[in-house]
Amino acid sequence: MKNKIELIPLDDLFNNMSEEQQDYALDNQFPYLYAKAERLILLGIDKYRQVDYFQEPRGDNETLGLIFSGCIQICNGKGLTKDNPLSELGVSGFYSLMRMFHFDSVSRRTDHSFEYNGKSGALDEITFEHRVDKRTSTIFNFCEYPDLLNFNH
Repeated sequence: MKNKIELIPLDDLFNNMSEEQQDYALDNQFPYLYAKAERLILLGIDKYRQVDYFQEPRGDNETLGLIFSGCIQICNGKGLTKDNPLSELGVSGFYSLMRMFHFDSVSRRTDHSFEYNGKSGALDEITFEHRVDKRTSTIFNFCEYPDLLNFNH
């Protein structure tokens, strides 16, 4: 039996946002990202790739797993704010996720001393531009620092 993936409906996400947050989500292509993420989750990676114009997503099994995880996070409202960023994707997983949506990075700001869920790490605020129509999207991604105190030599 497959585990059921719980996704928050887009209408519910918007109903729980302030008007300012809704405007930010719209300005940053969140409904587009949500629709593509939901479609990947429902179709599966292989079927999604077959119907995607750029045959995305691409990558090894680890990268594809990170992309799938990122899609679930987007469908649960993550990535729009520094207080609720995407996480556990790493930098390359985050870029692979956005490439799957046909976005390429155009600018990046990083806070190297950010705390999220009691963990220390870096928070990236990256603006992406769509390959075809040039619309932009700014998304937040948290990368946890390794726990150097427990590092075994």
